Amino acid sequence: MNKLPWRYETLSTYYSDQVIGQKAVIFKDLEDKTYYIRYYDETNEVFFLEHYTENSIQYVEDAAENWALGVKKLDITEKNPKK
Repeated sequence: MNKLPWRYETLSTYYSDQVIGQKAVIFKDLEDKTYYIRYYDETNEVFFLEHYTENSIQYVEDAAENWALGVKKLDITEKNPKK
């Protein structure tokens, strides 16, 4: 899936300790109950999207928090949708 589903709920936001203005926002698909993390740059543009199909909300929150703390690195060279 290239974009967020039509019906979703915003669950939480994690702000980067590395770059002011960057953030990771967690969404839940209300139909299939999967999770997404949408990553925003300092200009509030989406630069990366991850879809978690078989993970708990705790796992997804840990992933977003680890990115915000600089522990998790994103491979933005791979083909990745921007929305």
